[in-house]
Amino acid sequence: MAISHEPVYDGLKPGQIIGPDHHQFKLSRQLELNRFGQLWQADDLSTSRSVSVTLQIFDPALLKHQGFIDSAQKHIVLSKKFKHPHLTEYYGMFRQKGVLLFFAIEQMDGLTLEKLINNSQASKLKDKQKKGLLQQLATAIDNAHTGAGQAHKAICPESIYINKQGGVKLANFAFDEAMKIAGELSNTPSSHLAYQAPEAFHPATVSMQADTYSFACIIYQLLSGKAPFLVSDDESIRVRKELKKPSSLNSDQWAILQSAFATDPEKRPHQATTLLKQIFDAEDQPEAPIEAEIPAPLHEPVKGSGKRWRLSLPRGSMATLIFAVGFLLGFSIAFVIGWYNTNEVELALTKTQAALRTVQTDIADLQTTLRIEREQRSLETNTLQTALNSKIDELNTLHKELLDVKFADPDKLTVFSDQLDDGFKGPQMIIIPRGSFTMGDQKLVGDDNELPAHKVTISHRFALARNEVTFNDYDYYARSMGRPLPDDEGWGRGNRPVINVSWKEAKAYAQWLALLTGQPYRLPTEAEWEYAARANTETNYWWGDQLESERAVCGECGTQWDGKTTAPVASFPPNSWGIHDMNGNVDEWVEDCYQDSYFGASDDGSAMIDGDCTFRVMRGGSWFDIGRVIRSSSRYRYLPDSRKNSWGFRIALDLPDTTIEE
Repeated sequence: MAISHEPVYDGLKPGQIIGPDHHQFKLSRQLELNRFGQLWQADDLSTSRSVSVTLQIFDPALLKHQGFIDSAQKHIVLSKKFKHPHLTEYYGMFRQKGVLLFFAIEQMDGLTLEKLINNSQASKLKDKQKKGLLQQLATAIDNAHTGAGQAHKAICPESIYINKQGGVKLANFAFDEAMKIAGELSNTPSSHLAYQAPEAFHPATVSMQADTYSFACIIYQLLSGKAPFLVSDDESIRVRKELKKPSSLNSDQWAILQSAFATDPEKRPHQATTLLKQIFDAEDQPEAPIEAEIPAPLHEPVKGSGKRWRLSLPRGSMATLIFAVGFLLGFSIAFVIGWYNTNEVELALTKTQAALRTVQTDIADLQTTLRIEREQRSLETNTLQTALNSKIDELNTLHKELLDVKFADPDKLTVFSDQLDDGFKGPQMIIIPRGSFTMGDQKLVGDDNELPAHKVTISHRFALARNEVTFNDYDYYARSMGRPLPDDEGWGRGNRPVINVSWKEAKAYAQWLALLTGQPYRLPTEAEWEYAARANTETNYWWGDQLESERAVCGECGTQWDGKTTAPVASFPPNSWGIHDMNGNVDEWVEDCYQDSYFGASDDGSAMIDGDCTFRVMRGGSWFDIGRVIRSSSRYRYLPDSRKNSWGFRIALDLPDTTIEE
């Protein structure tokens, strides 16, 4: 691509170490210049032993386009979910000093199907090699659909890598917008435009059958030696153009392939593997009946077939089995591994059939176990719902008493606390103003679970505790309820934040306070927590992008407590909204169930409590952590019944939206 004049990017060389301080890579050799920038082989230095990886280092000119950054964030989050031998494995997205942005992926040879075609090597592929390539690509497409639940939208030879070890590696999932931007900057339109379905010319979201269309284009190109469409061909050309039948296909096979070019997506095969299998099954069969249970070798020529594209497969379930196991894994795109002889095929097939029967039995057993677990879970849910209803009824019967500060206009109230028994007061609370903010890693210095950065609007009224819940607060509750006192590790109790409490114990404290006061105390949501931590800032910390001494307690924050103990709450200045210790001191439990990204996250600040709640979210970092972990957007997960001497919490309170009368 080479359209930038950024010295750091232009000066990359072998032996150079790049990446953020917490995760660095040593460049070994440049593979190529491509549409996005530079492709390098490198060694990952953050692992216990050096691991070879490939880095796609983006041209800095691309980073000036927010659309490219958004597409990259979405791409990396989706791609990290894939675990399949023919889907490129992504390790993460990294930034260095605000200049370099790059993906780290599994080691690649740098060869793409596009290069193979442009160098006229694709025409030299034997039929069996083309079939193996297409079968690997088909399984990659269908597995990507299963993992992401959406279309790839950028299937083309440029997105298909071919390794000597491993064969096909499909890349660039949901990276179509980034490819368009890169094409515009280089004045070379993205090649994926030549393979897109007619409906992709419209702004509406395309279905996964759009990928079937793209896959059919690649099948056609491999068999005919020519792509069916050009980048410049518009929607009308794709609808009207009559394609010529490849000579290697019979009439039935050609009709099946043409069905994948249907203008109506619903009339196309819904899966790439289905399309390919239908084409295989429609091959001309020998006139003599096939009596042998084991098929002839896959490489055996068919007499009189000429150049006709055929496989020696029996009809029915045997063809399905052979297709499902990927032709007994015989294909290697490096062309250095020979095909099995007849005896080896028979032995491999026998073993595969036995393994298949075992897997089918295991699946049946797992389905039975899953059904039993679902039934048990349903009973548990009903029991919990009954207990919850009982508590709600109990709460509604408690007295409704305003906090110790009575007010006529709640919007003018800033700080208050609730009067408990015996003159004891609850935690000081600060009313948080309504507003909007960008949630997540805006600087691209954090982890992938902080992406994508997205807008959240807090339109409801709530208050947040000025400080983390202290031992004073928690011990009063524990003694009142006859609960054990948490261990203070010998550091002192009193005004230090409570530690060694689980999410469940933090939740119980908030529920107790709500029942005692008649006020809706609770744990804050993850969005509310970050909104208050940022306090109208967009930097890594509320005071700026870099660590500053005497601002917080962490492992490297420049205080007397760093890496040793907690500090008494409010030992440092508050943020602009008057809240202390949001960064550092103790990690803080929040209400949300942990999700590994922000895709599907609400935009109203509510908690994510649907789906898998095995883990709960924790925010803020602690006295023990490095400075990067105490950023306002940093997030991590833990089991809700686990405890640690760096874990604590603070509470939130829902406020009424109407004026409260005396």
